[in-house]
Amino acid sequence: MRFACLLADGFEDIEALGTSALLRRAGFEVDFISVYNNKNVEGSYHTVVTDLKNIKNLEVDNYDGIFLPGGRAAYALRENEIVKNVVNDFHKHNKWMLAICAAPTIYGLMGLLDNKKYISFPGTEKEMGNAIRVDAKAVSDGRFITARSAGAVYDFVFEIIKTINGEAALEKFKKNLYF
Repeated sequence: MRFACLLADGFEDIEALGTSALLRRAGFEVDFISVYNNKNVEGSYHTVVTDLKNIKNLEVDNYDGIFLPGGRAAYALRENEIVKNVVNDFHKHNKWMLAICAAPTIYGLMGLLDNKKYISFPGTEKEMGNAIRVDAKAVSDGRFITARSAGAVYDFVFEIIKTINGEAALEKFKKNLYF
């Protein structure tokens, strides 16, 4: 299972890197994709990511899903036509659609979450179209898996593992973490 994690300056460090590290630990592959085709991307708390692929070379068929971390970058990404086209391509190809914090608004504003359960950062509800907000740290509905905030990174990863690989895989993962 392989995910494309879209990064732009201002991404929420723990959401992008913590989630990716835990997913890798669970056996998933995660590639960091530079939205602006930069050599480096800097997070909200000054963590610099250098192991980047360029969005211009992103091929949807090489991935099982897309992962959008939050942070102030999410507000810029939701206005970016290239990002919206990539998101639409992943959606049209029935790929996994992961997002945390403010990033679910990208799906919400595009109407992709209409009539689906989601959770996002508090206060983003008005930007979610006809999506159905639930009170949870993380939630899945079909191919969409969303989470509330940086404080929900573990819950987000647990929901991803459980939804994609099943409850037994999640319990094994938790045991190996000594969670």
